[in-house]
Amino acid sequence: MEKLLIKLSQWFSDEQEILDQLAHDVATSDTVEDMVTAKQAYMIQESKVDVIQEALRFAEFEKEENEQN
Repeated sequence: MEKLLIKLSQWFSDEQEILDQLAHDVATSDTVEDMVTAKQAYMIQESKVDVIQEALRFAEFEKEENEQN
C-alpha cells in the first residue's frame, strides 16, 4: 500500500504541475480563441487531478484501516 501511495503522490504532483502550466496558459492567452482552448484543456486536467486526489484519499484511508486491524 505504501508503494501505491508514493506512486499516486508522484502522479498527483506531476499532473498538478501540468494544471499550473495550463492556468498560466489561460491567463496569458493572446486571443479569445486561445483562451477558450486553454480553458478547456485546463478543465480536463483539473478533472484528472481531482480523480487522482480522490484515489490518494481512498488509498490513505485503506492504509489507515489496514493498520488498525
